Amino acid sequence: MAMLQKVLGFSMVAAANAYRKKFEADLSRAAEVNKAVLKKILALNTDSEYGRKYHFSSIKSVLAYKEQVPLTTYQDYQPYIERMANGKKGILTALPVIYFGLSSGTTGKSKLIPVTSLSRKVVNLHMMLLTQGMLQRALPGTQRVGRGLMLMNSVKAGMTAGGVPTGAGTSGGMNSMKLITPYLWTSPPEILQLNDQRTALYLHLLFALQEPELSYINAPFPAAILQLFRLLEEEWPNLRHDLAAGSIFKDLPLEPEVRSRLAKRMRPDAGRAEQLAKEVNLGMEGIARRLWPNLLYVCCVAGGSFSIYMDKLSRYTGQIPVYSAVYVATEAMLGIGAGINAVTYIVTPRTAYHEFIPVEYSESPNPAALDLDQLEKGHSYEVVVTNHAGFYRYRLGDVVKVVDYCNNSPVVEFLYRKGQLLNLAGEKTQEAAVLNALKKAAKRWGSDLADYTTAVDLNGALGRYVFFIEVRDPEKITDLSSWQEILEKALEEANPRYQAGIEAGRIGSLQLKLVQPGAFRRLQQELILRGASANQVKTPRVLNDDSLRDFLSQFTLKAGI
Repeated sequence: MAMLQKVLGFSMVAAANAYRKKFEADLSRAAEVNKAVLKKILALNTDSEYGRKYHFSSIKSVLAYKEQVPLTTYQDYQPYIERMANGKKGILTALPVIYFGLSSGTTGKSKLIPVTSLSRKVVNLHMMLLTQGMLQRALPGTQRVGRGLMLMNSVKAGMTAGGVPTGAGTSGGMNSMKLITPYLWTSPPEILQLNDQRTALYLHLLFALQEPELSYINAPFPAAILQLFRLLEEEWPNLRHDLAAGSIFKDLPLEPEVRSRLAKRMRPDAGRAEQLAKEVNLGMEGIARRLWPNLLYVCCVAGGSFSIYMDKLSRYTGQIPVYSAVYVATEAMLGIGAGINAVTYIVTPRTAYHEFIPVEYSESPNPAALDLDQLEKGHSYEVVVTNHAGFYRYRLGDVVKVVDYCNNSPVVEFLYRKGQLLNLAGEKTQEAAVLNALKKAAKRWGSDLADYTTAVDLNGALGRYVFFIEVRDPEKITDLSSWQEILEKALEEANPRYQAGIEAGRIGSLQLKLVQPGAFRRLQQELILRGASANQVKTPRVLNDDSLRDFLSQFTLKAGI
């Protein structure tokens, strides 16, 4: 296996370098490349039902495409997707649909997103090779990278009535790589198929501890990595026993066949078990590098509201570089991480045809959408994509800000999801403003903020914001009303338009609700039960669903007036 791993590693390094050089060449003519992608997509799908309806065969320019094909949302595709799910072919795309990716489901019910072999290949190659190529340039040590810990699963959620598999978008890509994953990742494939997340995390950790030369830790979102280290803190005696005995903890809920296969991959290692005990006893600060001295980087989405987890994760990872590798949705990949410890992304011109609606016009009936070479630094835009699997001029719902250009392709920062913005009276309180206010308030509270979400309360004479917060030490809170006042002041400072709304009597004073420890973990589990992707689920920052608000409210410990 070691020889095969070296050969595979050498091949991937060479391929990644070649892919990066091609990408860098594309950046010099990004708009031209992006328009060529559109031309290819239209030619491929001319004979689809959607292509015939909108006369793809007659479209000879980008301008004609924008005039003939309307901007769309998921609701526009639902009738088509229902037929595709029942087995109909040639509807949105001429290529066969190999599975339906499930969107994260964080802001509502999961959507069925068609995936073809071509669309999967486009995303997989960029995520594997371009990510590695960019890393090799930023961190030269990654050219000799070994196996890593990948915190995802490849569980297929089910099957449509027409026999098409469904699952998280990431799971489909991982299943397509299953022959090479043992050479890339420490976790056996059986772990990737587990539904119980705590059991899976324990086993991910156990097998990663058997690999002292671990090179990296990778997860879609930082919450999973944070949970991993907190589980290490709680379960290290059981992990120590399993390492020493070469066993699998007897209380883990595993099918006998799965347990047997995993046990065959264990080997007793008393020395490693004692090293684990020694390092834990020294404290959890910086334990990642002490357990795995060759750990080169941590890979996860690190920007926006995820910084609340990154602040806590740094306790365990110390100064290990963080790579926020990709800006990707189930529908399409949009960008590649601009650098180490950065939270911006270079738009990838070959992954989809990209359009951008200036945010000030996004609520207009038929807003103009701009191309890559028409964007302005410092301006914000709603993202529109035409992908390789049957979505055309699709309004993704993301709002980004152009912060720079890399050669001729924009570098963007994710701002918020449409619908994830507090806007009672035109004050437009963005996610970043909310997070900054909460961080500032938490310092004054003297408490460790674990997680949060918001909602809008319209039951009183004035609408107001409701903040649900979880802290690590709720027993210390004696005066919640003073906490409310501190947060109110911080939010007014973060968004003067909110302050103006308060002072003018257009917005009521906010309400703070303190929830039990673990309440947000239960919220994520509830989202998964409702169909959200276990790989991609994250805490929604605005609860627009009354049933989710009621679900979280049941864990309230204290509530302000």
